[in-house]
Amino acid sequence: MLHVLTGTIKGRKLKVPKGQKIRPTTSRVKKSIFDTLGDISGVKVLDIFAGSGGLGIESLSRGAEHVTFIEKDPSVFKILNENYTRCGFLDKATPICSHYKEALSRIRNKKRIFDLIFIDPPYKLYDDLEVKDFILDVSELLDEEGLIVIEHDHKIEDTPPGFKRTTKRFGGTHVSYFRKGE
Repeated sequence: MLHVLTGTIKGRKLKVPKGQKIRPTTSRVKKSIFDTLGDISGVKVLDIFAGSGGLGIESLSRGAEHVTFIEKDPSVFKILNENYTRCGFLDKATPICSHYKEALSRIRNKKRIFDLIFIDPPYKLYDDLEVKDFILDVSELLDEEGLIVIEHDHKIEDTPPGFKRTTKRFGGTHVSYFRKGE
């Protein structure tokens, strides 16, 4: 069962689709991510491959101003909507049910900028794409002082030009933090 770790709705249980449709971030990894982030009050968040919304809803519980969720699977998207609505975050969420590339294009056209971007793609996408591909896809949507947090299942050596990277490993899961800078 997925639940909110802390904040205004600490302990709230979130629905998760049955079966193998998504791979929710474990509580251990989520705790580490948010411990690393520190205070996120007032930030604007983009949650790509949102699944049932665990990272975005945790952000809202911890004081984020707004979260834009991207999830392409309609059945998972329905659960995502139920979760943030039941948590009382209807007015702080923008849900987009679409392939992430199409959603990012629409967001780019609206000239939206985010302080924090979560990317937690299905690991099978790494058969064709690299971590840096996802980073470059969202780089122009990131505020100059912003941070990208991406989960991946393999060790990475390279960092896209213009970014600094730190990585933490949790068994088979790696979490990398990308910040603009040389």
